[in-house]
Amino acid sequence: MQATSPFPFANLSTELILLIFAHAARPNFDKTSDDGSNNPYTSALSLCRVSKAVRRTVLPELLHTILLPEYRNVTAFVCALRMQQAFALQENDLRFNYAGRVDRIWFGRICEPPPQAPVHSSFASSTMSEFAVDFSLLAPGLLSAPSLALDFESLWLLYGCLESTWSSHVHTNDPERTPSNPLWRTDNLTLVGEFNRWRPLTSTTEGSAFLASISRLSFLSPAKAETYLLPTYDPCFDDLENRKYPLPEWMASVPWDSFKRLRTVSLVLPRIVLTVAAKTILSEENVDIEQLTLFDPPHSSYWEPKDISAYIESGEGYIVSVGVRTKLGDSPIQFSVSFDWEEAWACGLLK
Repeated sequence: MQATSPFPFANLSTELILLIFAHAARPNFDKTSDDGSNNPYTSALSLCRVSKAVRRTVLPELLHTILLPEYRNVTAFVCALRMQQAFALQENDLRFNYAGRVDRIWFGRICEPPPQAPVHSSFASSTMSEFAVDFSLLAPGLLSAPSLALDFESLWLLYGCLESTWSSHVHTNDPERTPSNPLWRTDNLTLVGEFNRWRPLTSTTEGSAFLASISRLSFLSPAKAETYLLPTYDPCFDDLENRKYPLPEWMASVPWDSFKRLRTVSLVLPRIVLTVAAKTILSEENVDIEQLTLFDPPHSSYWEPKDISAYIESGEGYIVSVGVRTKLGDSPIQFSVSFDWEEAWACGLLK
């Protein structure tokens, strides 16, 4: 068999080569694909080492969707922002405006670290660099993203960024930045997990202004669902099949009157009913869940939600089916289903 001659890659135009690099650098967030890996940014990071021109080409692809599932990922991202700040001051060729390229950013379940005990001044700098988040660096990256997703346990990161940005605005008295011209680009907010306090946002000027600027609000809750298995079809579950059940009770605790520009609200439906036969074929793979989107969300604290079927029949909402990866518990009668919301959101399945 005649050997195949190598593809003349070097003969391509520079523009086409850079387009190929950009395509190759796009992160793959689908964990089921053949080329999926633990780090979806592996290809982009490798290409960044090829040359400065290639680095400038692939960085926008890497920064388009940022996933920060753990605290260590947040500190690594802040370190990268600090390095870029230093490059900018030095007018280094490696400087790059990260904040201007972040389009979507995800924060996992990151609990706020406990307050650190007082330490001697000689150790203060090393202690702060290890545990503290520099919100003056993180804020531009977080608040520049039009689409922000974070776990309720991670809201302290949003509080810190808003406070840092607002305080800087007040101290500098920038005439170009006013409440009518917000200090952030975020208008699509996704909240994940168990519901927490709203007061740190609703009780501050900056938090209230942030909520008032949100036009799309999504809820991915709960992270786990308890599911009962039915040995055979049971007519008592007809209401579930026909969606003759109300919206979840926690929606009554949302401060709807704070969302002045809200246009749509989305949430995953709270009930899953499976038969025993279904469990035998259900493993750590995708299962279909239903996502409800409402076109006419409430704008006041006084709100009486209707059955889900009523929203669909009136045209006030619609439902789509989304495949989400799950992990099951072990109980023979009742078990928990854990949802990989991060993967579904990163892949753009949850709009």
